[in-house]
Amino acid sequence: MSKISIIVPIYNAEKVLHKTIISIQKQTLKDIEIILVNDGSTDNSLAICKIYANDDNRIKIISKENAGVSSARNVGIKAATGKYIGFVDAGDWIEPNMYEEMYNKAEDLRADITMCNYIIHKKNVEKHISININSSFVSRKDIINNIVGNMILGSKLKNREPIMGNVWRLLIKKDLIIKHNIEFEEKLDLMEDLIFCIEIFFRANLVSISKEFYYHYILEPVSLSTCYRKDMLTIRKNVYESIKKILIRENAFIQLKNNMIDRYINIYIGAISNEFRSGNNKKMKEKIKTIKEICSDSELNNILRNINTSEYSFNKKLVINADSIKYFV
Repeated sequence: MSKISIIVPIYNAEKVLHKTIISIQKQTLKDIEIILVNDGSTDNSLAICKIYANDDNRIKIISKENAGVSSARNVGIKAATGKYIGFVDAGDWIEPNMYEEMYNKAEDLRADITMCNYIIHKKNVEKHISININSSFVSRKDIINNIVGNMILGSKLKNREPIMGNVWRLLIKKDLIIKHNIEFEEKLDLMEDLIFCIEIFFRANLVSISKEFYYHYILEPVSLSTCYRKDMLTIRKNVYESIKKILIRENAFIQLKNNMIDRYINIYIGAISNEFRSGNNKKMKEKIKTIKEICSDSELNNILRNINTSEYSFNKKLVINADSIKYFV
């Protein structure tokens, strides 16, 4: 059994895969298992994986039919033998000491989950994303408010930064996943990380916090999360309902009701923004018509009539104004 199993879901990543694999191989913690899950790639990704596997017996290759990133990660979890599980996305890269230091922190504190900071790379711009928690750990009684609650926000609505639900910034005790049979939702191809994170944090007794920037996330100009999606509103509402079910099951819905209200508003802000993303070939009149339909949601309008926006940023106040929202671009 290795100390850590690192799962890399791969789909048509031949141009960026080398840097990812090399950064994992260069980890100062050598007792790792590297699980490369080829999710039905049609380029040379599988051939590249085999080249590295021939020279590194820590690499395990799983090749399967294409079924999405959630399916690839689930397959990787089932194959993992490590005490802890980490995730790295193809195209991203990690600092050499990431897993050694996160492993040591997890062992020292007996943490179920360890989180780190990360850097977003977009073209030539870097943005450092810090966890807005001062303590070096979060115990069971504070996990719901300080971590889950902030993850639910989804994006910055009020004047505070949320904690994004990304699995690649986590090191998770494998027993926690297996014991509670937690999987990625394979029907989702957006925000699947978030649902998994909420589930896993509800099961954790202690979360260790690292303030180091270990993970480098490459934000591509064209991706599933940045391009126009005709079904964006449906996806976002389905995610909302999945979160709601979890909170009701865990008797935490009332406790996090305000966070869920904020998320509901963000659903529609995101749906409006989606209309102006690249790939939407509608004429302006059609976009405005769609936005009016989006804004006609009865629950949204009920929230907007009763909400206190004093803590909201200026841009968000402008967007959620019931009279001006349909003109937002």
